[in-house]
Amino acid sequence: MSRNDAVKKGGSLPLLATLLFFIPSLLFAKADFVLKNDGVMPPKEVEKLEQMGSELYEKTGVAVFVAAVAELNATRPVDIIEPLKRKYPDYILLYFSIKPTAVNIFATEKTKGLIDIDQILSPLPWRGTIRPIMSPAFSKDQKVKNEVAIFNGYADIVDQVAQSKGVKLESSIGSGSRDSFRLIRWIFYAILALFLIQYIIFKVRRRRGES
Repeated sequence: MSRNDAVKKGGSLPLLATLLFFIPSLLFAKADFVLKNDGVMPPKEVEKLEQMGSELYEKTGVAVFVAAVAELNATRPVDIIEPLKRKYPDYILLYFSIKPTAVNIFATEKTKGLIDIDQILSPLPWRGTIRPIMSPAFSKDQKVKNEVAIFNGYADIVDQVAQSKGVKLESSIGSGSRDSFRLIRWIFYAILALFLIQYIIFKVRRRRGES
C-alpha cells in the first residue's frame, strides 16, 4: 500500500467515525410535533409540546402529534393522517378543531394499546383530561379553555405512552398539574350543583306557597 493510499484510508476513518456519531441524530432528527396551529396555542405552549414530543420520540420511537385547526372543513383529519402513515409507523394524533368544536385522537393499531383513549376523551370531570375543561363551568374565556384542553390532553397522552414503554420523561409536567385542573373542575361543578339545588328548593317552596 502506497503512502498516499494509507493517508486516504486513514483520512476516511475520522469521517466514518463522524458519520457513525451523527447517525442516531439523523434517525431521530427534530420533527415538528405541532403539525398545525391556527393561532390556537401561544408560542410558549407550542415550545413545551415540542419538547415533550421530541423527548418521547427519542426514547420510545412513538411520535405524538397535535393539530389545532381553526376550521374543521379547511383542514380535515385525513389531510394530516395520510402523510403521517408514510413517514411514521407508530404515531398518535391529537386533533382539535375550533369551528365546529371537535376533538379526537387517531392512532395506529400498535399505539392504541399504549394509551386509554376513552379515558382521555371522557366528558366526566374525574376521568377526562380534555372535554371537561371545555365545558362552560371551567372558564368564560374560550381561548383559555382551548389552550388548556389541548395542553392537558397532549401531556396526558405523552405520559401514558412513556409509562407504557417504561421510560421517564424529564419534560413531563407530571400528574400534579393535571390533578390541579381536576380540582378546579370539581369546584366549578360543585358550585353549579349548589346553584341547581338552591333553584330546585326555591321552586318547590314557591309552588307550596301558591297552593
